[in-house]
Amino acid sequence: MQVAILGAGGNMGRRITRALRGDGNYKLRLIEPSERGQKLLGEMGLSVEGGNSGLQGADVVIFAVPDFIVRDVAVDIVPKLDRGTSMLFLDPAAVAADRIVRREDVNCYVTHPTHPPLYSLLGETAPEARADYWGGGLARQAIVFAIGWGDAGPMSDQVEKLAMDMFAPVTRSHRITVDQMAMLEPALSETLTNGCISLIREGMARVVAAGVPEEATRDFLMGHFQIGIAIIFEQLNWKLSAGAQMALSKAHEALFKDDWFKIFERDSIMASVREITGGD
Repeated sequence: MQVAILGAGGNMGRRITRALRGDGNYKLRLIEPSERGQKLLGEMGLSVEGGNSGLQGADVVIFAVPDFIVRDVAVDIVPKLDRGTSMLFLDPAAVAADRIVRREDVNCYVTHPTHPPLYSLLGETAPEARADYWGGGLARQAIVFAIGWGDAGPMSDQVEKLAMDMFAPVTRSHRITVDQMAMLEPALSETLTNGCISLIREGMARVVAAGVPEEATRDFLMGHFQIGIAIIFEQLNWKLSAGAQMALSKAHEALFKDDWFKIFERDSIMASVREITGGD
């Protein structure tokens, strides 16, 4: 499979390149316009190809570029693709927001890694893998995969396999829709989860500022963070104490608006993905 990687010299582009470069199933075409990115690829012993020549004859073009520029990149790239080429985006925002030029003779797919799940890291044998929180090729993770438009048959299977190889080691791939993926990110993961975690981090800072030793605060918080997740997500056959249940019931009233779950409504998600990919 001829695979062109747009933005090959960026963080994600290099991650994908490292995963695929030794795999005989793929021939890589590295496309990177920036001098810094070219230098970083050069340090890996790799060279780049010109944009047009790298695109010609490519089976799959991976858009490893930031969300806020992917629309502009797609405006330039999509018209240059051969008929039957497959595009693979690494985040649902641009496709969900209808930012990508639509060609019916070109396939569009979206994938995203789940990142190594919290408790699965405990099952990794190597210390380096147990610390691979992001999913840099050491710890196991799953991916989600969606068809934006185009071939839902053999080609989608091949691109899904490519996505699994890009983010290996992968335990499984979940086939969902682009709209469902946008509910997972940004709504569930970035808006809700990161919002709650940042609030917890701010709470820790306030406790330390009030005079509780930072080391004691961190140990106490991280321990309760882990056990709270284990109980609430039913990873442990245990229940919250009566006092903890009472505090939890008050937490929603004190911390969240009554309609916080509107972040999952389509209008809210569309507003978010449009903002992420350039506003207007």
